[in-house]
Amino acid sequence: MFKRSLLLLLLLSGLAQAAGDARLAQNITALEAYDRLMTGGGSVYLLDVRSPEEYRLVGHPPMAYNIPFVFFRGGPHRNPHFVEDVASRFKKTDTLLVICRSGGRSAPAADALVQAGFKHVYNVRDGFEGAAFTGRTPEEKTLLRKYSPFYGNRGRVEGWQYDGLPYTYELKDELLYRPYDAAKHR
Repeated sequence: MFKRSLLLLLLLSGLAQAAGDARLAQNITALEAYDRLMTGGGSVYLLDVRSPEEYRLVGHPPMAYNIPFVFFRGGPHRNPHFVEDVASRFKKTDTLLVICRSGGRSAPAADALVQAGFKHVYNVRDGFEGAAFTGRTPEEKTLLRKYSPFYGNRGRVEGWQYDGLPYTYELKDELLYRPYDAAKHR
C-alpha cells in the first residue's frame, strides 16, 4: 500500500527526475542553505513544502515558512494553489530556499517557482530528514540490513537534522501555512 501511494505521489508531483535534484532551480545542500540564511540579508527565506502535519509533528527549521507542495489527506495530491500561496507571501525577486523531507517534493516545487517567474530559487536537495540509511553498494546494504538498527531510517545520512542545524516544534503563526484565498486577491 505504501509503495503504491509513493508511486502515485511521484506521478502526481511530476517527479520523473531523480529525487532531490531540481532541473530549473539551483541545487544546494542543507548546510549551504543555512549559510545563505545566516549571511544573505533580509530577502532570503526558507520555504518548507512538506505537509502541515509533517511541519508540526516532525519538526522544522525555526525560520521556515510552511507552504505545502503536496497534501496527503484523501490521498496524495498536489496543492493546486502552490504558486499563488508563495506569491501571496514573497516577491519574485526574493531568494527562496525550498526544503522538504528529502528533496523529492522540494525539487519540483522549486522548478514550479522558477517557471512562475521567481528569480532566485534554490532546492535544498538533501532536505530536512535526509535520505533513508540503506548503504551505497549491494554488499554494504546486505551488512547494514543484517546488523544496523538504523537501516532504512532517515536522519542518518544527510539533511538539515543530520548536519545539526537548528530545528524546533514551536509553531509561530507568521510561519504557518495560510491557504491562498482568491477572494482576497481580486
